[in-house]
Amino acid sequence: MTTDVASTAASIRPVLREGRGNLLTEAVQLLSTLGIHGMSIGKLAQRSGYSKGGIMAHFTSKRAMILTLVEESVEIARRFFREELKGASTPTERLSRTLETYGRYWTSALFEGGCPFVNLAVDAVDPNDEIAIALRRAARTFIADFANIVRIGQATGEFRDDADPDDVGEKLMALCVGSGWVYRMTGDSGIFGRMQPGVDRILAEISRRGTVPPAMN
Repeated sequence: MTTDVASTAASIRPVLREGRGNLLTEAVQLLSTLGIHGMSIGKLAQRSGYSKGGIMAHFTSKRAMILTLVEESVEIARRFFREELKGASTPTERLSRTLETYGRYWTSALFEGGCPFVNLAVDAVDPNDEIAIALRRAARTFIADFANIVRIGQATGEFRDDADPDDVGEKLMALCVGSGWVYRMTGDSGIFGRMQPGVDRILAEISRRGTVPPAMN
């Protein structure tokens, strides 16, 4: 069943982008706000102006809809990070700005309800459920993005060859998500800046110089 639902979600995403872009946008925002249990076809119809029948023509079930929206949210988040970090000239700078960028990601209303992956993880308590699996896949995608930056830094001589890119990616992901949880609970956006020394320590460990360039601190 997991494969069938996931395949259906993947196949209809391009169709929605071409002809139902507004529906997809509204659905992503609604899911980020309401979560798995609060999300429904009826509420999406009220928000988007589409009929339930029109929505069901694209989303065969609530579960298929949520899986589709998780994948779309991954693409939205990755586009945001690419845009925010496009001015970073080196792998060191890209990684140094990770937490700062994640803070903007949370506070920019890119997703109305905040980070949808953190929000959905609260509801996805069954580790074998398709949605929980999709969230783990999303996390691995973001970790891999960090790891790839490390590999580029190794290729350019910025980072030590014995640094483990996946380990670095996981540590950066943990700092981001942990800070996001604190922000979600307290509303204090300053947490992202206060946790920056954690990023600096990771970079110092993998840097060939053993320190983070002053401009990055």
